[in-house]
Amino acid sequence: MKRSLLILIILVVSISLVGCGQTESELDNEISVGVSFFPMKDILLLVEDDLKEDGYDLIIEEFSDYQTPNNLLKDGELDANMIQHDYFLQLFNESNDASLETIQPLYHATFALYSKDYTSLEEIPDGTSITVSDDATNFGRSLYLLGQAGLLTFKDGKTVNLTVDDIESNPKNLKFDDQVPLTSLAQRYTETGIAVMYPTYAKSLELVGDEERLYVEKQDEVTEGYAISLVSRDDNKDSEKIETLIKHLTSDEVRTFLIDEYSWASSPAF
Repeated sequence: MKRSLLILIILVVSISLVGCGQTESELDNEISVGVSFFPMKDILLLVEDDLKEDGYDLIIEEFSDYQTPNNLLKDGELDANMIQHDYFLQLFNESNDASLETIQPLYHATFALYSKDYTSLEEIPDGTSITVSDDATNFGRSLYLLGQAGLLTFKDGKTVNLTVDDIESNPKNLKFDDQVPLTSLAQRYTETGIAVMYPTYAKSLELVGDEERLYVEKQDEVTEGYAISLVSRDDNKDSEKIETLIKHLTSDEVRTFLIDEYSWASSPAF
């Protein structure tokens, strides 16, 4: 009798545990994604109904910085984020002992040298101070752009995370002491008249098309890594919910949106 009762209890507990596991799986129907700048929220809103049809509720978390959404993703409080390119991500991983992964490039942000006073690179005077971003990633990207433009060369063929110490030749003796936060570049540009910046952050200048763009970054093997991308963790990158999210983020609908609504500052990366 006691043996039969024990077996019955074990069976009941086992069935209960299996049932609980199924319930948790069934309830795991939310996809939480962190964003911090235009047009990422708009893109997610565009695919929200499509995700709903596939059984997922989309939760959009907005942030005013880039560190927080990476920390939350690392800690499992977000399923993914759409805030960065792979070079920035690798710096975060190295500094935070993290293993976040770029899983889908979404778009290439236009990056350009702007000038109010010059119409060609040849016109830039010797000793000109060029306003650049003060964060390491975008500062290095600015130097690489100027290298593409033929204004700089670099030691040992270095291409990423460049600093002034990596400059091998600088025929015009350009200066890079005027460094400001990315979000302050447009305002500073009105004062200095020459800067490397993104059209998104220069939107307040109300420039049209290529107006005042002296040189635009070209796509190559290095700049491919600057594509703004969907990022997740190693432990969830192959999950059904992330694969479903990728499917909709790389749809013709999203590509058309990027071309129609954001071509002034980007180009699709898929």
